[in-house]
Amino acid sequence: MDFSFDDAMRVAIQAAESAGHILRNMLETAEVREKAPKDLVTDADLAAQNAIQGLIQRAFPTHRFLGEETASELNEKDLLRPDEWRWVVDPLDGTVNYVHQMPNFAVSIALMRGDATILGVVFDPMACEMYAAVHGKGATVNGKPMHVSSCTRLDQALVAASFPPQVQRDWVEVDQFIEILVRSQSVRRLGSAALNLCYVGRGRLDAYWANYLKPWDIAAGALIAVESGAEICRQNGQAFDPWLGELLVCSSVPLRKEIQDCFLDVEKRRK
Repeated sequence: MDFSFDDAMRVAIQAAESAGHILRNMLETAEVREKAPKDLVTDADLAAQNAIQGLIQRAFPTHRFLGEETASELNEKDLLRPDEWRWVVDPLDGTVNYVHQMPNFAVSIALMRGDATILGVVFDPMACEMYAAVHGKGATVNGKPMHVSSCTRLDQALVAASFPPQVQRDWVEVDQFIEILVRSQSVRRLGSAALNLCYVGRGRLDAYWANYLKPWDIAAGALIAVESGAEICRQNGQAFDPWLGELLVCSSVPLRKEIQDCFLDVEKRRK
């Protein structure tokens, strides 16, 4: 390895802050278009990604770069090499919130080797909160260590969920949402997967689940949550994989099991 993680973290934070500055400056003027029905992109996304990519590629010219706004099938997991360093970036996670000027969006930057996330930062430019983690070294917010909540019961838990833009009424995710809504203290759909994961890590949320996500949405945030003490897996309990787009992250094992029981109950009723 011809670089240090300290250098990588310094560049990641600099890139996230630069992108966050662009997002704040363009908040009221960004031009919007649809990539697909209900799936928005702005020129702020593109400007932020260009800034991130420029900083990273100047610092680490041998590393590969995967950004949401230039992603293609050629970048997917089947072409990864186990020894390959790759930056996986969402320049604006929470675009719908951004378009409506709701202050819940973030910049997400992860450094991966093969399919393992080694380093991640998530920056909330409106709250000026920088979440960061290196594998095996814990997680911080604005340089201060953070940890998950002590919640172990669903009826005491504040839970978040994400849905894809094209969600349909008869999808299992809708039934899951209703089941968790009835059994939990409350449920939120906040609009940023990256921030949801960081909020679990910080104890603002007790659990979060989602399907249909992309690695740039969750690679950094998942590492930050895990390094804060969170339990993370796929919804059926199998090992989490950022390339599969499905996750369940909780503050504790008992809470994870209770939410998985809810999902099983939904499956039984739908058969």
